[in-house]
Amino acid sequence: MPKKSRELTVDTEPTEGALLNRMTNRIRKSLELQEVLSAAVAEIRSFLGTDRVKIYRFEPDGSGQVIAESIYKQRLPSLLGLHFPAGDIPPSARELFVKARQRVIVDIPSQITTLSRLETALTTADLTVEDVSNLPLEEILQRPVDPCHVEYLTAMGVQSSLVIPLLHQQKLWGLLVSHHAEPKKFSKKKIQTVQLLADQVTIAIAQASLLRDARERAHREAIVNQITTLLHSPLPIPEILRIVLECIVKVVEGSAGRLYLFGYRADAAADLYTFGKQPILPNDQVLETSRFWQHLLTQKSDPFQPLEELFKTSELLSGEDLERNTLSLKIYRRFNPYAVSDIYQEPQLEDVLPAFHSKPIRSLLVMPLSYGEEPLGFLTIFRDEIDTDIVWAGRYSPDNRNDRVRESFAAWRELKKGQAREWTSEEIDLVRSLGTHLTMAVMQNRLYQCEREQRMIVEMRNQELNIARSAAEEASRLKSDFLSSTSHELRTPLASTLNYLKLLKEGFYDNPEELQEYINVAYNAAENLVAIINDVLDIAKIEAGRMHVQLESVNLPEMLREEENLFRPESRQKGISLIIDCQVNEVQADGTKLRQVLTNLLANAFKFTDSGEVRVRVIQRMQETNGSLQPVVEISVADTGIGIDNEKGDLLFEPFVQADGSIKRRYGGTGLGLTICKRLVELMGGQIWLESSGKGQGTTVTFTLPNPPNP
Repeated sequence: MPKKSRELTVDTEPTEGALLNRMTNRIRKSLELQEVLSAAVAEIRSFLGTDRVKIYRFEPDGSGQVIAESIYKQRLPSLLGLHFPAGDIPPSARELFVKARQRVIVDIPSQITTLSRLETALTTADLTVEDVSNLPLEEILQRPVDPCHVEYLTAMGVQSSLVIPLLHQQKLWGLLVSHHAEPKKFSKKKIQTVQLLADQVTIAIAQASLLRDARERAHREAIVNQITTLLHSPLPIPEILRIVLECIVKVVEGSAGRLYLFGYRADAAADLYTFGKQPILPNDQVLETSRFWQHLLTQKSDPFQPLEELFKTSELLSGEDLERNTLSLKIYRRFNPYAVSDIYQEPQLEDVLPAFHSKPIRSLLVMPLSYGEEPLGFLTIFRDEIDTDIVWAGRYSPDNRNDRVRESFAAWRELKKGQAREWTSEEIDLVRSLGTHLTMAVMQNRLYQCEREQRMIVEMRNQELNIARSAAEEASRLKSDFLSSTSHELRTPLASTLNYLKLLKEGFYDNPEELQEYINVAYNAAENLVAIINDVLDIAKIEAGRMHVQLESVNLPEMLREEENLFRPESRQKGISLIIDCQVNEVQADGTKLRQVLTNLLANAFKFTDSGEVRVRVIQRMQETNGSLQPVVEISVADTGIGIDNEKGDLLFEPFVQADGSIKRRYGGTGLGLTICKRLVELMGGQIWLESSGKGQGTTVTFTLPNPPNP
């Protein structure tokens, strides 16, 4: 039952503007719906000066509950937490709210609405849902109050009532109701203000709905991640499956579960894992060999086929059984979980029901596990029967002969024992997702068992095949590492870009400065994403042997001036001097690729340097190559940055490698920059190496390019 809202003490009557501002700010600051609703009813009651303001929410079955309430000095009895039957607000009245989008104001003593009166008007009690849908609004809204409605409000001690519908996604979500123990009239301006406040409440409802959906998605993802981690843990597979079964049962609030797996070979026995109290069949019969489970396994269905059409294809159902089972057996797409809300209403379970009589089990959900056309087994989850406890507002009899309002609204408790609990679509979707991961893990384990047997046979016959297999596994591992690292580095700028673009798309900014900030962040993230993709594509192209160089005479002083201009903004921003000492005019190299190498090295130097200087030095010297001295151009980029341990220098030229994990967390990057530099320098016939005196001592990256004399 919802908690009673605290009364807001208001010394003076709030103005319309102040009230709207207060509610708008509260909705912006809080996404918790109950908190916003409790504040709204208190504010509106104080504003209107009435005895009670409540918010009434409709349930899917048409009944409703008071979920927020504010009462002035207990002049009217509290209805907070009480449920009301669907008949209290009939479908025609609910349809009227949806169609009219109008407030209804009732003055009980005069028994008329304050809108207007027609000479031969019908009351809403005379209208059907079709009438409300077809008649003009003018003929519906301008009418006397229903005598039944007058009697209903009088029984509640109400002499004046104002009702405003709360719509969510074009559907009637609930009602904002103001009651007063005496006749009371409201100005048009006050009614308009309350309507605006109701609109703010609908915004809060929409926000809360989005928040709830986001939390449910996050919770579902967390559960899937937890189960996935368990499935890939190093524990023995039987222990893993027992733990996973228990987790799946608990996350959908089941009482017990079974995981039945066929033998992975024709001569292998089936495996059964259980959790919780199980139904026991005579003669040690296994539940999964009964008619219901076997029929599910052999059912051939189009995953997009309508439910009724699917039942018509079943040889086991016909006539009345078809209509009854359309409600109790729900078949969902793709991996086809089957949900039975009440096992005692499912005829296909008649042959095994005696096994359930001594157990409190009332519902079950079965997901056949299969990989392609190969059946693997069943995941079965049981639920116990439940007791429902609902507090209603006044005793209500559904007997049509007593189709009158209740004379008293005193609360009474309806307690029902042994009720079946429905499986929600969210729960079934979650089981489907978890069952998919479970299927893949089982199949992966079976493939592993088959692979192990094959490996033993192959090792006996040919040791070379074992070496080839190990090499293939190593290649697969390296590929996985590459994909894992690339995915991690791509996800951050991609997620940032999408998040800020979504904010821009939905207009979640308050001023032009915030709009420009969002655009700048999205643009920078997109630039980072393009840079990472370019690095990955360059590595892939180099490794595939499709990267070619075209040697030409490159003007080094001019190229270095361009680099100096490129990094001048960063040099000024960080206060780091960029010093260039070029003692060579020309070199034979691929101009584009040489520029890429210099840009990568300078970017790294500025990235890992917080103070000091970055120095580029170009000299010409002789280098021993193949036993003879050859002229080379030596280019070095030195910084006064963080430095590294000297023994790790060579490792930094490997893909995705940085000095340690903290470097990647602090500075980011894919670790591909030096790798690309190394590959490009080698393609141009040169060599590259890194030197550092240790952490905090700066780093120097040097590379050479052959520079034969011009003929």
